[in-house]
Amino acid sequence: MAVPRAPVVVGIVVIAGGIAWFALRDRNPGAGSGTRGDSQGSAALTTGSGKAAISAPAGPRLGSGSEAFTEGLPLPDGGTATVDALTIDAPSHRDVFVTQTRDPGWATRTESEIKKRFRALSLGVTLDALECRANQCELTISGASDDIATAFDRLESKQGLGEFADKLLLSGPEQRDGTMIVRAYAMFERSPE
Repeated sequence: MAVPRAPVVVGIVVIAGGIAWFALRDRNPGAGSGTRGDSQGSAALTTGSGKAAISAPAGPRLGSGSEAFTEGLPLPDGGTATVDALTIDAPSHRDVFVTQTRDPGWATRTESEIKKRFRALSLGVTLDALECRANQCELTISGASDDIATAFDRLESKQGLGEFADKLLLSGPEQRDGTMIVRAYAMFERSPE
């Protein structure tokens, strides 16, 4: 079956026209190549080769060194709050985990099940520590980096924790004596008993 050429040709012409429009829309008619007619907004910039490059306006600047960029944010009561954009004070998942209290019955059963699944998978890594609290469990796993990657792929499977836990969150890895150590948090949608 032959494909009609007219729609293909029209499509190519429309695309070429759009590219040409973006390349030439903000160009100053009296200026040479490589200039733009205005200094505001995102616009196309043509280079001597005739190719288009995208430029954008300068954004806000953060302070450097001990300077802090601050901005007033409106509060519901009509006041403003000052934000230090260089300081991020967010708790790590470990900080959140340690604030939970242990639910002894659930934690013991869940730890046993996780250990059973971990052994059944024969992952080639070591489960150094396991602790469950109210609705989360912290697993500390160590091994070679390739083995760690494979282990987490398998832990996320149905036979691992994929259908047992609701979520599995990994922390940033640590290196000690050539061994990679990763903390993982298995999270469960439940209310403490």
